[in-house]
This record gives sequence, C-alpha cells and structure tokens, in this order.
Amino acid sequence: MIFYTPNNGYKNRDLSVLYPPLNPRYLYQDKNLANTAYHSEISFADDKDQFSGYGIERLLDNRRALNDSKIQMLLSEIYQRQTIKKDNLYRINLDQCSFRNLVFDMGDNVWDKRRTEFERKIIDLEQEKRREMTSFFGDILFLRKELRESLIEKLEDEQKAGLLTDQKEELP
Repeated sequence: MIFYTPNNGYKNRDLSVLYPPLNPRYLYQDKNLANTAYHSEISFADDKDQFSGYGIERLLDNRRALNDSKIQMLLSEIYQRQTIKKDNLYRINLDQCSFRNLVFDMGDNVWDKRRTEFERKIIDLEQEKRREMTSFFGDILFLRKELRESLIEKLEDEQKAGLLTDQKEELP
C-alpha cells in the first residue's frame, strides 16, 4: 500500500531506495486457469476409436475418467474462489488507501467529525476483510472435503483395478 502524505518532512528524501524491486508476480495477471480447467485433454475412456477391452476394463476406465473430471472440476472451483477472495481483498485495500489519503490530506491537527467518520470507515473495512477471510474458509471447506473424498475414491478404484486386471493364474 502506498499512501499519499503531504507531510513536509519527506519532500526532500529519496524514498525509492527504501523499497525493494517489484516482483513480476504483482505486475502481471495470473493465467486464468479456471476457464481452461474444464477443457482438459480428451480422456482415453471417451475415445471411440481406441479399443479399451471388454466389460470390467471398460467399466474401470470409465470410472477413472469420471473421477478425474470430478477432481478437475473441484480444483477449478477452488481456484475460482481463491481468485474471488484475492480480488475482494485487493479492492478493500484500495478503499482503505483512499480513506487513508483523505485523512492525510486533512492534516495531523484536525480531529473533526469527518476525520472520525473516515477512521471509522477504515475500521469497518478491516472488519470486512476478516469477514471475507471467514467466508472464504467456509466456502472452501466443503470443496476441500469433496476433493478429499474424490481422491480417496480414485485411490480405491486404482487399487480395485490393480487387483482385477493384474491377476495371475495360480497353479493347483
């Protein structure tokens, strides 16, 4: 956050040496992975030209593809919610900066009704930040639970497939 301070004590100082160089992560937007998450590669279970076996093999392949797509959708939803949280917090920080700038413009000696109102709004924005973090946790909790269950289901299916397809004949 960068505040505009009209204080005369900082006019002649070069403050650029106090700040580290900017990380490129903050200069460029993230790739929008949420829009491309549903358009992943074509699953081998959906390929009609390729023969994947009879009965149980085909059933296991279809089940594997279903689990993979479910996991991909859950990850996409988690990513979208994280993006929303980051955007909301960024906007709240911008609002706080603008109110801080208004307070700095008023000067240090002024404590009137407007300044008190601005300070109250800054505190309200801090409360809004905490509410956003709490709602993010509530939203993501259900998605993470579903993701865990899907991953466990995937592991169980892989174990079942291993037992059913890698059977060796036993000698009497």
